[in-house]
Amino acid sequence: MPGSEAHLGADAKLNIFPTLAPRFSILHLATHGCFRPEGCPDLKLEANTILFSDRNLNIADAALLGLKNTDLVVLSACQTAVSANSNGEEFAGIAYLFERAGARSIIASLWLAKDEETKQLMVAFYQNLNKGMTKGEALRQAKLSLIDKHPLYWSPFILIGDAR
Repeated sequence: MPGSEAHLGADAKLNIFPTLAPRFSILHLATHGCFRPEGCPDLKLEANTILFSDRNLNIADAALLGLKNTDLVVLSACQTAVSANSNGEEFAGIAYLFERAGARSIIASLWLAKDEETKQLMVAFYQNLNKGMTKGEALRQAKLSLIDKHPLYWSPFILIGDAR
């Protein structure tokens, strides 16, 4: 996307995120996250954290990020690790914390997201945004573009907050 900046692998550091994030209207975090109360030992993540290369972001600290210029935060996590007995409150909480930081909307996944299908969904989503669609319609159309695949691969992503 024009005006974008990528920080990949070892360059995706939490210590630079708070200074870079306010410069962009869309923040896309393609990483691992753990939102199970007992943590995610298989990922070596504590509960309520998002993985960065240098250290993890505790979700509670997201409210301190100063995202008043942020229109959308995309948590394109390849494993959000929500427990089987989840009622979805974890995502309402995550959205609330990013909204408190200033973001107007958040896209998050409700369960395990496969890398290749997630990539296809996100590419279609951003192409749709570039065509002038609203966030809600862009996500809907991106999901429809993958409708021939099992819903497991395209349906976990939800938009919370402002869909415009």
